[in-house]
Amino acid sequence: MTDKINPEQERRLFDRILKYTGVFGGVQMVGMAVTVVLAKVKSLLLGSAGFGVTESLNRTADIVKTATNLGIQTVAVPDISQLSENDNPDGLSERILVTRSWALLTAIAGMIVCIILAPFLGRWAFAGDTKYAVGFTLLSLAVAATAVTGGELAVLRGTKCLRMIALSQLFASIWSLCISVPLYLLLRIEGIVPALVLSALGTMAVTCIYSFKAFPYRSRPFSREILSKGVRMIEFGLFFTVAAFLGAWAWSIVARFLTGKGGPELTGIYSAGYMLVSYFTTMLLSVNDSEYFPRLSAAAKDKERLYSTVNNQTLAMLMLSAPMVICFIIVMPLVIYVVLEYGKFHASIALAQLAVAGVYFKSASQPVASIIIAKSDRTIFLFQEALCYILLVMCVICGYDLFGITGIGIALTIWEIIYMGIVLIVSKIRYGYLMSGNVVISFLIQAFLVTAVSALSQCGKGVSLVASLALLAVSVIYSYLFFRRHTTFVSGLGTKILNMFHRN
Repeated sequence: MTDKINPEQERRLFDRILKYTGVFGGVQMVGMAVTVVLAKVKSLLLGSAGFGVTESLNRTADIVKTATNLGIQTVAVPDISQLSENDNPDGLSERILVTRSWALLTAIAGMIVCIILAPFLGRWAFAGDTKYAVGFTLLSLAVAATAVTGGELAVLRGTKCLRMIALSQLFASIWSLCISVPLYLLLRIEGIVPALVLSALGTMAVTCIYSFKAFPYRSRPFSREILSKGVRMIEFGLFFTVAAFLGAWAWSIVARFLTGKGGPELTGIYSAGYMLVSYFTTMLLSVNDSEYFPRLSAAAKDKERLYSTVNNQTLAMLMLSAPMVICFIIVMPLVIYVVLEYGKFHASIALAQLAVAGVYFKSASQPVASIIIAKSDRTIFLFQEALCYILLVMCVICGYDLFGITGIGIALTIWEIIYMGIVLIVSKIRYGYLMSGNVVISFLIQAFLVTAVSALSQCGKGVSLVASLALLAVSVIYSYLFFRRHTTFVSGLGTKILNMFHRN
């Protein structure tokens, strides 16, 4: 499959990807800084048990969130995006009303379900311990807030209000820091639930401020006429919800499995290491949700344009992710030392170093996997996701049983490789999509560099560090030459730097 856009269009496209990767990456960097501070406070005040309790609360609450929010944050985007691109203000206004009405209805439903199931959720998450039933009752507010936030984000993404999304995420991170640290200081482990609830409510408030400014709020969650107009969206949302529910359930099983093996301390060590990996993933791939998916959704009905969009996004993400993943692997020991209490969390280093290699393979699979969602292909989507989450649980359990906590890191990367393979096979059979030759070549070169550095990170010798730095330099140069050739931004930046040296 070859790309069907001319070189000038390609340059503008890669410039756009770089621009918004920088914008959302910068916002996520702030989010990571907030996470660093919170993790440091939590490690000092709450220890590994605090991470374990937070992981169990979050993963279990996610089951309720994903079971009740109908995936509106994602499934509403294609229709909104297409109406926005086609300049249909009346249709767009109606679709936003439908989206907000369903989002508010799911928020109410999610809160009620969480309250009713609170005792059961407490026993499930903490192996029969019932003392967290009240905590899950309070978390019902976070469940509702997350559903409302998802609806507003769908509106902003579909209408490409990217600056508003970035600012809302930035201020939400700052709010989370300001509210969580005092609660941990005053209440210690008892402050975890209030911090989670108030952070979710603050995120909802900030997102709504920006969304309401762009599109004044209207909602009719109990109007049969309005709700009926979202039936097609909700039909896919139900499939999306089942898949997301399976995902939340799978991660919850992982957390429960580790708690059963080694208590909250073991879960905390796993959670601390994977937390760093997940935030790095969010930082790197956030542009896919906010900028790429609406663009892909608008192109969903044009086969050539769709394939070109996927190939170019994948290529850009590979070139961006590889040097960053390698760098993250190299500095991981320092990150653990700075962010966490090294004596308690040193076992998280190997897990994080090995697991973060999977982010590179995720950067290759995520743009392709989005085709199914953009096309609202319900049955295939559910089959693919169900299979992958079953494999996730199997990989983690086998990895831990074979190699302990380090094996979890290996298992998570292997799972991302398997997921990438499944996504590519399904996309080829179902849609005829095939990665272009330049994408495949670039993927293989950078994959070799990432895998080599990941392996070297476990050798623990000075020569391994030197070799890793050399491979990082190769990856950086390879990516730089690509972007210099395919963008105006990097080539212009290089010219400015050379001119500065010439003047001096």
